[in-house]
Amino acid sequence: MLSSALARRAASLGAALVVACALAACSSGGQTKSERHDFSDDTGRSCQATLERTSPTAPVVGESVSCDSAGKQCSHDASPCFQLNIDATSFQIRNCPACCEGSASSFVLADCNALVCTTDSDCVFGQAKCEAGSCTCPQGFCD
Repeated sequence: MLSSALARRAASLGAALVVACALAACSSGGQTKSERHDFSDDTGRSCQATLERTSPTAPVVGESVSCDSAGKQCSHDASPCFQLNIDATSFQIRNCPACCEGSASSFVLADCNALVCTTDSDCVFGQAKCEAGSCTCPQGFCD
């Protein structure tokens, strides 16, 4: 009876060890690679987007945008920043002055400005297209 209790305990510890190893394997692969893309919006701002990916073909897991002009006026708890947004109707990629606090941001859609382009490579995201001088995402999804 003692040996069966020890066997169950060993099996339980073995299962816990397998779960712990699996979690460690998942979390150790969390390193990201940065891609920088210069762009302009239709207000004339020159900006740079930095996209974070776990691999060159992986989806974007983080982004930051900086521009050469002032952003939005924010409360003392938040700082001015910019966010990229895809319009739900036109699928146009837009640069939005925002207020950021930690990893959260807020912006007003009416304040967003279209990314301007002459070629697809001006549009930050790999799947984006330059159509009539503005960057769009096919079916509203890019990278």
